[in-house]
Amino acid sequence: MKKNAKQNGAGHSNAAFLLIPLGEIELSPTNTRQIDDKSLADLAASIRQNGVLQPILVRPIEAGKAKYQVVAGERRFRAAGLAELKEIPSQVRAMSDDEALSLQIIENLQREGLHPLDEAESFRRLREAMGVTVREMAQRVAKDARYVARRLSLTNLIEEGREDFRKERITLAHSLEICRLAPEIQIAALTACYETKTVENREGNGYDYVADKARPARHVRYLQDWLMRNVHLNLQTARFQLDDARLREDGLTCVNCPQRTGRDRLLFADIKSGDTCLNPLCFQAKLQQFVQITKAEVEVKQSKPAALISTYYGSNAESAEALGVDQYQVLEKKADRCEFAEKAVTADGTEVGKVKWICREADCKDHLGRVREPRQYSSTIPSGTTSPEQRHERKQELFDLKVDEIVRKRVMGEAIKTFAWPLDRAHLNEAVKEFFRRIPSSDQQTICEVFGWSEQEKLWLDDDAVLKEITQLDENQLAQFLMLCSFAHYGANRDQNRRVDQSAVVKLSQERKVNHTLIDAEVRAELCPKKYKDAHDAYLEAVRAGKTAEKPVVYEQS
Repeated sequence: MKKNAKQNGAGHSNAAFLLIPLGEIELSPTNTRQIDDKSLADLAASIRQNGVLQPILVRPIEAGKAKYQVVAGERRFRAAGLAELKEIPSQVRAMSDDEALSLQIIENLQREGLHPLDEAESFRRLREAMGVTVREMAQRVAKDARYVARRLSLTNLIEEGREDFRKERITLAHSLEICRLAPEIQIAALTACYETKTVENREGNGYDYVADKARPARHVRYLQDWLMRNVHLNLQTARFQLDDARLREDGLTCVNCPQRTGRDRLLFADIKSGDTCLNPLCFQAKLQQFVQITKAEVEVKQSKPAALISTYYGSNAESAEALGVDQYQVLEKKADRCEFAEKAVTADGTEVGKVKWICREADCKDHLGRVREPRQYSSTIPSGTTSPEQRHERKQELFDLKVDEIVRKRVMGEAIKTFAWPLDRAHLNEAVKEFFRRIPSSDQQTICEVFGWSEQEKLWLDDDAVLKEITQLDENQLAQFLMLCSFAHYGANRDQNRRVDQSAVVKLSQERKVNHTLIDAEVRAELCPKKYKDAHDAYLEAVRAGKTAEKPVVYEQS
C-alpha cells in the first residue's frame, strides 16, 4: 500500500485511496471550522479503538514541506494525531485552490449540528470565492433562497451578539432580528432582549441600567414589538425625497440603502412595507441635513440669513439656534406679511424642513409688538382682582387659614391629655378604623383577603362598614388586625415591577417562626403550569422533609 502511495502521489491521480503518513499532510489555511476540544478528544479515543473508518480528502501540493493538504476531514486528521497514528487513509484528488475552497465550504454546510454562525460564515466565503448571487448559491446547496439570505445576514451580528448567541443566552430567532440592523442600533436591540438591573456607574455617583444576562432572555416577540415601537420608521412620511443623494456624505440614498426593507425582499420578507427604515439614527441625521440644505436654499433666494423655527417654546427647542414659538409668529396668509416678514425653516416636529413666512420683530405693531393681556400668575392676592373689596376678602381668607392650622394642632394637644391606657374599646375601635382607612387601597385589599372579609369595595368606601367589622372582632382578633395593618405593605408589588424585594416578608416569617420556605413551595406547586407540575411537587416534598433542594423553573432549560 505504501508503494502504491508513492506511485500515485507522484502521478497526482484524481481518484486514489492511500495510506499517507501524517507528517506528509498539512491543514488547509482556508478551512475555518471551529472544532470543540471535547469532541476531538472523544473522536481520538474512538480512533484508538476502531481506527479511522472514513478516509479524509486531500489534494497534492507542490510548495512547502508537506506533500498533501487536507480538503475535507480536518477533525479526523487532528484526532488521528491525538491518537498517535502514524498514517491515515486518504482520498487524493487534484484540484485548484478555488475548487478546494468551494468543496470545503459546501462540505461544511452539509454537516449536521453546524452552528448557524459557522453556517453563515461558510455562506459568506462561498459567495466571495465563487462570486454567485444568493439565489445561485441556494441552488448549489439545495436550500431556500430566503434561508440563505437570512443566514448570510448573521455575519453582520456584532461581537457581543455573537458571544451571547454561542453561549445560548439568546436564540437564533433573536439573532436573526438583530443582525439585520445597523451596528449602532444592534447594541440597543440586544439590550432589549434582557431584563435590566442597576449597577453603580464608573464615577461612583449614581447608577446605570444594564442588561441582566444572568436571567433568561425575553421572548423574541418582545424584541419584535420593541423594534416596531423604537426602530421601524415609515419612509412614506419622510419630508425629504428618498433618492436625494445630498443627505449623506457618501451619497447613499434611502432607495439604495440596505436598511430599507424594500432593498432586499428576501431578507425582509416578514416586514410588509418595502419603505420601512431600520436605522432611525441615520433617518434623523438625514432630516437635520435636509433642514440645513433647505435653509441654505432659502438664504440664496432672499439674499440674507434664514431663521430656524421650533414647534416648542424657547427652553424646549430641540435646536439651540431655533426660535421658540413665543419668539415668532407664523404668517399664514400673504395679506398678513408685514415689513419685517421673512422666510424661515421648521427645525422639528411633523413639518420639519417646511418653509414658512414669519415675523420675529418684537416691536412689530401688527404681530409680536401688539398689546397683549398680561399673563396670569398664581400669587397670594390674584393680580386679576379689580375691586378693593375682593382684595380685602382674599387677605382675610389667608389670615384665617393660618389661624385654623395653628388652632387645630393646639386643640389636639389638649385633647390627647384626656386619654389614658387602657383605652376604652370604642376609642380603640375608632383609632384602628382611622389607621385602616389611611393606608393605601392595595394594602386594604390585602388585609380584607387575609381576614376573609367580603364586600371589600364597600369597606374601602364606607367608614361605618369598617367600624362595624372592627367592633365584631374579639381582643385577640383586634390585635391581629392592627398588626396586619402595620405590615400588609411588605413585599407588595404596587407599581407592577418585574421583581419586588421580599426580604421584609422573610424577616417577618423568621421573627414570628413561620415556615416561609414551605409556604413558598406550596404556592409554587399550586400555580405552576401542568407540564412543570411533577418537578414542583418533588420540590415541595423535599421541603416538607427538611431537605435542601433547588427551586424548579417554569421554562425550558437547554
